[in-house]
Amino acid sequence: MSLPTIEEDTRDWSEYSQDGYKKAMALGNRGPLELDDSGKLIPSIIEAYQRTGFYVFTGVLDNGEVLELQRDFQDLLDNAPMAQEGKIDREGRPVKFPGYYSLSYSSSDLFDAKDAEKNSVKGEATVGLVSHPLMMMDSALRVYGHPSILSIASSVNGPDFVPFHEGIFYKQPSVGPATPWHQDGRTHWDEDGYSLERNDGSGKTHGFNLSVSWSRGTPENCLWVLPGSHKRWLLHQDGKFPAVSAKLKGAVPMMLAPGDCGMVNRSSLHGSFPNLSDEKRITMVLGFHKRDSAVGATTTNVHAFRIPGKTKKITYTEEYVLERSRMIPLAIDARKQRYPKEASFEYQGSYIGNAIWDEKTRAEISQENDEYWQQDITL
Repeated sequence: MSLPTIEEDTRDWSEYSQDGYKKAMALGNRGPLELDDSGKLIPSIIEAYQRTGFYVFTGVLDNGEVLELQRDFQDLLDNAPMAQEGKIDREGRPVKFPGYYSLSYSSSDLFDAKDAEKNSVKGEATVGLVSHPLMMMDSALRVYGHPSILSIASSVNGPDFVPFHEGIFYKQPSVGPATPWHQDGRTHWDEDGYSLERNDGSGKTHGFNLSVSWSRGTPENCLWVLPGSHKRWLLHQDGKFPAVSAKLKGAVPMMLAPGDCGMVNRSSLHGSFPNLSDEKRITMVLGFHKRDSAVGATTTNVHAFRIPGKTKKITYTEEYVLERSRMIPLAIDARKQRYPKEASFEYQGSYIGNAIWDEKTRAEISQENDEYWQQDITL
């Protein structure tokens, strides 16, 4: 069977984006997080996610937590290097986390290192991505342990779910670069290019990306998703992804307000257009996998590096996964210390190491050449 046809829409941006907005609001995959008596997502949410390949949970974080994230991320931006390999910020201060910032230029694709290097002499660099924020922002670590977010992960990937990766995407007003159309899943497809994930969510899966927003995501600056595209792999038999700026027929914007969380199946076709609006977009992307989809899988890892741009072939051992899984109970403990009256999530997965968040543990997860992200899990 041939691959599905991906067509480009020829309408102008105004008409295209307005139509996309209307279609997005009519999909039935948006609303507050609702759990049943067992603590799992209600069936209608699971159905909508499996049907469309994404879901928007509204109002997951309260205003106070959003403000903490905004403040802590601004501190990271203020301390950003002036060049990709820079060690000094604009004020002449040492960069606390050198090498973790992905810089972009107005004409470059954030993930095209050669293009960024070529343009670096032509204009001022802007931050487009900060990788591995759990060791930089306590507020980000606490969000990672949020009981609602972990309930989503448990509902979709089972109670012994395991980590994926984390990063903060920053699309500045007027200069935010595009994110190319792509499918993240690269491992669990059959020989005909069909997803091994079944319609009920069972089978081997690629997990999900969760975009935690602390800004306003509009059609002009947010992620766009092609509903239902998570079933077939466009790179099968030398296929290609659409051009970076292509307006795809049927694609819809995933609008997010501050405190909203957008869950996207990693097999879904998604991307974003250059941000030519006057509003910034800031989303922390985190995610989780099924344990049995990760342990023993052989694949190409693109995330266990300081910033994107490298790859390595790997088979995930049980020990590898157990070591990375420790970040889940550590985040739960960090959150419990900050919000002692909140009902904490009870993680049922196995992991290696203690689950106590303190300064000793902070030093362990950020130890040079042995950072927690060295066991990130790409599927």
